[in-house]
Amino acid sequence: MKRKKLTALLMAATMAFTMLAGCGNDDGKTPSDSVGGKTSQDDNQPDTAQGDGAGQESEGITFPLAEPIEVTVYVCTGDSMFKFEETAVYKEMEKKTNVKLKVVTSTNLTENEEKSNIQLNSNDYPDVFIKSGLGPDQLLEMGKEGIFIQLDDLIDQYMPNYKALIDERDAWAEVTSGDGHIYSTFEVCKPNVGNTPHVWINTKWLENVNMSMPTTAEEFYQVLKAFKEQDADGDGDPNNEIPWITSSDISPVEFILPYFGFNMSGWWDPWCVSQDEQSIEFFPATERYKEALAFITKCYEEGLLYKDSFNITCDQIRSMGQTGEALGVFGEWHPQNTVGVYDKTKPEEENLVLQYQALVPWEEGGCPTAGGFNRGGMAITDKCKYPEIMCAWADYLYSEEGAILTCYGIEGDTYDIVDGKIKMRTKENPSTTWGENIDHALFQMGGGTFRPAKCYSDTYEVYVDLTENPVATILEDTFNSFEDAGKLYKAWPSISLTEEEIAANSDINADVDAYRKTYRAEVITGKKDLDATWEDYLKQLNDMGLQTAVDNMNAAYDRYKVD
Repeated sequence: MKRKKLTALLMAATMAFTMLAGCGNDDGKTPSDSVGGKTSQDDNQPDTAQGDGAGQESEGITFPLAEPIEVTVYVCTGDSMFKFEETAVYKEMEKKTNVKLKVVTSTNLTENEEKSNIQLNSNDYPDVFIKSGLGPDQLLEMGKEGIFIQLDDLIDQYMPNYKALIDERDAWAEVTSGDGHIYSTFEVCKPNVGNTPHVWINTKWLENVNMSMPTTAEEFYQVLKAFKEQDADGDGDPNNEIPWITSSDISPVEFILPYFGFNMSGWWDPWCVSQDEQSIEFFPATERYKEALAFITKCYEEGLLYKDSFNITCDQIRSMGQTGEALGVFGEWHPQNTVGVYDKTKPEEENLVLQYQALVPWEEGGCPTAGGFNRGGMAITDKCKYPEIMCAWADYLYSEEGAILTCYGIEGDTYDIVDGKIKMRTKENPSTTWGENIDHALFQMGGGTFRPAKCYSDTYEVYVDLTENPVATILEDTFNSFEDAGKLYKAWPSISLTEEEIAANSDINADVDAYRKTYRAEVITGKKDLDATWEDYLKQLNDMGLQTAVDNMNAAYDRYKVD
């Protein structure tokens, strides 16, 4: 899908701000500026423009609406303690817009998938899904059936902030489904690390064994050997260290593959962009992968990789780390998840999180990045009488003012401005309304799904007191250091398959993915010899239809490159 660049980002932002200008003013005045023309569904709309010219083709949507409307909305909160309608975001948006949301809630991701599927398949679904966790395949399928309406023209006319953000990054291909239409808005973030989290290495151990950060696979191997043989934790016992540990679920051995040159979609996904960026590869069938597999196997054979890495879960590793197990290298989103949060009441040596630093990508490798777009923001169903209003409602959340509301809440209640920066209320300085539960006032509410919102501020930095928590900015600092060193991969393309390609690849991937995971575990643990079985492994993959899946992925990638 092609979109013209906006000549000025601020022009679009100004339009959306105008929609809400004066919402909290004592004089009660509302703007008269237009956000765009009406669509063919206008016969169902209430009187949304105030003053002369209401209902005319040239008039847009002015908030707050002259008369309130009610819209049913499905939301995954990710937390059973609080409801979306009790958040500061909900209350402020109702006040600003006069849109009253009748909310249907799911409280966790497992319930969310089951509950949303039941609603969609039973025809008992709401007007709008927000923070729903709907996947690209489901959006495309339900979109083609007409359950989710196309947002293409609605975005053009009623979402200037959102449109400007997508234009700014030239990312229309990222947010468009395989049939060329848009069925959901995206959460918009700053570019950041990708879906494969960092590999963390104990720098105190490096110091103890008199070694520096490894820059090649061979140097990494030598570091692991030193961790195993030289009492790296310094407790007098050279046999209790675990040099490298991975899990069977969300922190598997694939975490190390970006260091071998693989620009992967995510730790769970067997696809990568080729080194020349001209194609998509099924990386478990490449010679480069065979070399990496041989390296991992060598580490396992020599006891450098934890012997139960294919049975233990990520949660079990976290339990090990927080109960004092000596861990040299592990994969995580943040090292505190595994070894515990910083506690200023404890001595520095007891705060293990201070010892860990992200493993710097090697000479041939890099760090996966994300372009900053997350699926599952807002999707509108064919039952909604007010799609234009809901698009304008959501567009406010992509403005600077809306971003501050969704991310930080209300000034003087959930945050304060200190030294020109946003400082969130804490246990020591709790919110008047929310106490210590600041997150429950905001749009995230602890959920694992994404918001129809811009989730950062261009105006303010967030105040961080590093004396209170020295690792508070470790992720941002790591990203910046990798960026400065030229160690970030180009963001993985958000390619969209057609319905036919999805159906074909779904069947093939189910067999192929299970087989490639079993094979790599059997090779690493010594049940199969890599060289002796590699050709048979490739043949089995091809017999399962792998080439068809590869062709479909590259057809989608070719469309992405054209767009």
